[in-house]
Amino acid sequence: MRIKYNFAFKNSKLSPWQRPSPPNLLVTNASIDKKLVFLYREFNKNAEIFYPSSLILILSFGIYLVNIFPNITIKKLEADHKQFSIVSGKLKDIDSSKKRFKKNLNNFEEYFSQSTTSYLFAFYLQNSVPEGVKINSYSFSDNGFDINLSSYSLDSINEFLTLIIESPVINKSSVTVNKLNRLESNSRNDDKIRTTYDLEIYGQTAKIDLKKRENLYQESRANGLIRKLKRFNDLKSLLRG
Repeated sequence: MRIKYNFAFKNSKLSPWQRPSPPNLLVTNASIDKKLVFLYREFNKNAEIFYPSSLILILSFGIYLVNIFPNITIKKLEADHKQFSIVSGKLKDIDSSKKRFKKNLNNFEEYFSQSTTSYLFAFYLQNSVPEGVKINSYSFSDNGFDINLSSYSLDSINEFLTLIIESPVINKSSVTVNKLNRLESNSRNDDKIRTTYDLEIYGQTAKIDLKKRENLYQESRANGLIRKLKRFNDLKSLLRG
């Protein structure tokens, strides 16, 4: 058990030792005012120590306060930014696919604008054959055409040549008469001699643009080809937008 009585100072001229006050008032029971005054004095006495660190702390705290609102705004918009990034990526993929389709479509456009179709050539060839002319054979390709015909009248042949040259699917300047043969034969019923003319011509087909091609399809009542051309034009307009 601890004895509270101090025997060392009984009947002695010695003064009891008292613990000195600590130099730092912050760890004592001093009042708040004294502690603030102590801090102010210590701060001024050691300015070279406290000013740089205090300035750094003040600046750091100021930057933190300034960045509070932007950080809150960024967090609020973060979900929107992620959604924007996803949509932006999808739009880039769509744009790449669109460019690829447009390139393929431009290559496919040659089918509609470069060469005359066999349907149009056959239609206008049929409409160019007058009475008295017989088509013996013909060939057609992208490079041109070759027609062999016969008739008993030169007038009918001339009419055929006029009609075929004026046809919208024929290149007028390319039509050439390869050969013209005159054949004579006796009729079975009488002794009259009948003259037959054989003619062979060749030439090139015309290049038809999309608008003219559509008009020719309508004129020739090519309903299936009109639908194909319409789908092509609709797709082209869609990719152009």
